[in-house]
Amino acid sequence: MFAQDDAERNTLSQSERVAIRSRLETTLAKLEATAIFPWRDPLDAVHEENRFQRDSEMLGEEGVLLWHRFDTEMDRLHATRFSSDLRSAGSTN
Repeated sequence: MFAQDDAERNTLSQSERVAIRSRLETTLAKLEATAIFPWRDPLDAVHEENRFQRDSEMLGEEGVLLWHRFDTEMDRLHATRFSSDLRSAGSTN
């Protein structure tokens, strides 16, 4: 499986790499500009994470840095989700 991933990454054209990088940077910019967890359905966040991970892996080492930034933002956003859930639960008591 990993050999296939390496083969696919090595066959990306420069324009494909630029398009993937641009898509990932756009996603990161949106997340960095977002103050709270933006998905109503947590599965939507999982799908976003899966897409980002797949695309970042296609970029090899460059994608590792992008994935790290994404992971940091997701941790931050998940923390806002749980803190807002706790505030909501506390306000109903």
